[in-house]
Amino acid sequence: MSRTCYIPARLKKRILPVFELNSQYKGKSMKFISKIVAFFVVVIGIVSFASANLLSISEKEINDYLHTRLAEKVPLEDSVGIPGLMQLDYKLHDLATKIGQTSEKKVEIEGIVEGVLTSRGKKHEAKIKLNLDTMPYFDPEKGAVYLKDVRLLSWEVEPQKYQETVQFFLPMLADGLTNVLNNSPVYTLDENKTKEALVKKFGKAIIVEKGSLRLETSLF
Repeated sequence: MSRTCYIPARLKKRILPVFELNSQYKGKSMKFISKIVAFFVVVIGIVSFASANLLSISEKEINDYLHTRLAEKVPLEDSVGIPGLMQLDYKLHDLATKIGQTSEKKVEIEGIVEGVLTSRGKKHEAKIKLNLDTMPYFDPEKGAVYLKDVRLLSWEVEPQKYQETVQFFLPMLADGLTNVLNNSPVYTLDENKTKEALVKKFGKAIIVEKGSLRLETSLF
């Protein structure tokens, strides 16, 4: 036989507010705990991101860009010199980098110049292999990596008999390539990727390592 517990009306008035208060307290406590957990998840994520050496751009990625997208964006052909007298109509191709391979920790870049050399009224076909070095630069506003401070290291000419004639054009060729690299990035961060978006927002420095460029941020 079941029994019904009778609670006086006066006692109910005292007990019910306590239960309601406890329920409200529990609800607020759970919301507070959820916020704390979410905060620590974000902090742990940022710390993990900051300690993972962030973003490395490989030599291959930059070379792929130079072979494809750069050529699509920038016409790598020009004419330099004195028209009709000392002139070189050329096309630049096969650009490739070597990153951090020397003690100077620079980015070496080589390319092939092929064109028609006009000298003393005669035209000759010539091929020039250029070898230069550069310093990488990160533009945080654009989220892009550029190669600047271009320096001509060496060159080879085929046929060799045009070696002296070609020297006249070397400063102009170097200036042309410098202009291309100063205004065309070799890597652009993708803001649709979380990691690259964070690097763009907090990026502060670029480090040259053997075979890659590493982007560091101001986080921690």
